[in-house]
Amino acid sequence: MSGLETAIRNALERADRSNAEARARVYQSARQALEAGLRKQNIDDPEAVNYQRRRLETLIHSIELEERARLEVRVEPSHRGVAAPVSSTMRPAAEPIAPPPIDRPAGRVEPGFASIDPPMAPQPVQREPVFEDDFDPAPRASVDTHADDEGPIPDMRSERPLKAPRRRKGLFARLMITSVFLATLGIGAWWVYSSGLLLSEAARDTSVPNPPPRVEAEDFTEAPQATAPAGSGGPQALDAQGGFSDDWIEVFEPQQISSLRPRANALVDIVTASDGSAAQIISRSGDQAGVIEVTVPTEVLRELAGRTSTIALTVQSTDDKPVQISVECDFPRMGDCPRHRFTVNPQKLDALFRVSFDNGMAPSTPGRLLINADLEGRGRGVNLYAVRVLPGQ
Repeated sequence: MSGLETAIRNALERADRSNAEARARVYQSARQALEAGLRKQNIDDPEAVNYQRRRLETLIHSIELEERARLEVRVEPSHRGVAAPVSSTMRPAAEPIAPPPIDRPAGRVEPGFASIDPPMAPQPVQREPVFEDDFDPAPRASVDTHADDEGPIPDMRSERPLKAPRRRKGLFARLMITSVFLATLGIGAWWVYSSGLLLSEAARDTSVPNPPPRVEAEDFTEAPQATAPAGSGGPQALDAQGGFSDDWIEVFEPQQISSLRPRANALVDIVTASDGSAAQIISRSGDQAGVIEVTVPTEVLRELAGRTSTIALTVQSTDDKPVQISVECDFPRMGDCPRHRFTVNPQKLDALFRVSFDNGMAPSTPGRLLINADLEGRGRGVNLYAVRVLPGQ
């Protein structure tokens, strides 16, 4: 506070510095100037304000000690010894000049002063501050070292604005911020990994691979027989361009809704699809409760008895995704057939499989084809257009 100290000392030079009341008014003016400067610079941090106030009080205390020491130097205590008499034979070179009288206020009386000596240079006196009991001033050196940070006073303001002391963040706060940041990164990485965001579309598809349906050797109970030449009485191959021949027997058509019997977790409805009317069959479970029964008449079973025949289902998935279906046989007295599994695509197709019945005894009651329209049990299904049978030899 070199600027503020200079202002206070100049004000004391212009005032009656020997008067304690005059000095107190100068000090009070300095305090008011500091408060006004802090308000003008919008410094409202309690720590910064208290710091500047303590510095000012320390400066005032130091100046006041110097002023009191200057007054005490001018006046000697009355108990000082009398100087030795000067010999009468020796004449002083000049008459001693009496010191000028010291102006003191009318009401001020200094106790114990008997003689006045010429003024001497002020000696710095180190004393404890007496302004307040709980006031802890900083050393004088600290006042000079912070001269650039002093608050402004009228007509004597520093150009540099007062800054509040910066608070250093503790170690705990830094650890907390770092932990939260790392936890956020970990959660984000876990979400990206678990959601499969970086996987390709093929890798994200967790469903069963959906190859185009085809008939293989494992779909038959015995080795397939060679197709008989045209005009013979053997089974005729399916002509992809000409469709089904007249040798195929119609077992089910959409108009025969009574031939379908859904179980507990299955539904049947007649809908109009892209290729005409169809029976929409839906399975809500992959077990026997989600099966739809298709009735096979007795006269058709007579054609199958003791022969190796072909059964064809014309189907299409109800939505734009493939669906897995299964087909089984339940023919009285003739036995059953292995379970066959197909993948049905959104395009209309024919699922074919062969059955062999060595027993030549024809049943007297109708048989059943057991179809589960969704092996995953998600409530999906297929559109059933027709069920046909091609009797063998």
